[in-house]
Amino acid sequence: MASYSHWAIIDTVDGPMSMYVAVPGGGDPRPAVLIIHGIDGLATGTTAVADRFAEEGYVAAAPDLFHRGPIPSSFEDLYKRRRGHTDAQTSLDIAAAIAHLQVQPLVKPGPVGIIGFCMGGRVAYYIAGTNPSIGVAADCYGGGLFVSEGGPAPIEYTGNIRCPIILLDGELDRNPSPQDLQAIQAELKKYGVTYEAHIYPGVGHGFMGEEPSDTSPEASDEAWKQVWAWFHRHLETAPNTYVQTRIPAPQR
Repeated sequence: MASYSHWAIIDTVDGPMSMYVAVPGGGDPRPAVLIIHGIDGLATGTTAVADRFAEEGYVAAAPDLFHRGPIPSSFEDLYKRRRGHTDAQTSLDIAAAIAHLQVQPLVKPGPVGIIGFCMGGRVAYYIAGTNPSIGVAADCYGGGLFVSEGGPAPIEYTGNIRCPIILLDGELDRNPSPQDLQAIQAELKKYGVTYEAHIYPGVGHGFMGEEPSDTSPEASDEAWKQVWAWFHRHLETAPNTYVQTRIPAPQR
């Protein structure tokens, strides 16, 4: 499916935020999916994922969660930006991104999806438990689910996840570790969350990216097949009115 892309500037309470938006061709309203970057920020790897989602038939939007402060010019800048980021800021940015998408004529009314990688996987899990607009989520090797960033850790919101969520991880990863993944699945089972977990042998962190730490094209291809199946199955059939009761996100 042919697609096109553009950059949007979103107003947030902390100033303007850039967001990359990729739209499928055809002109028909389609469900929206948020693509959440990792510690490398809104780089080409993340925009490439947005393009892939547009080719798959979704309006894909990748917000720049590191927009506060001057433009980073090195990985050290990005790392400092990541260390200073809070979940409260994330909540504000995601709410602004969703508000922008919901008034776009090419976005189908209703819940949106979310997928994230590394830091973005943590964000996807956290937002699934705190934002009522999320209809499906994918956490790709998201570390730090047990770590507080200015409020309760994402794992503490597990009982409030009302959307299906898929976990995609490498067996050799250490963040999340195999023990982390067991604990996360135990929490999901405890609260009756609809989920799947796919753990791929012989690969580590970042195996779905352009430059994975442990390369396995077969594992990456299979993981992406699971992503497409998950979103087609759950997002396109999600009800337009998606009412959920959630613990409020941390306030600033």
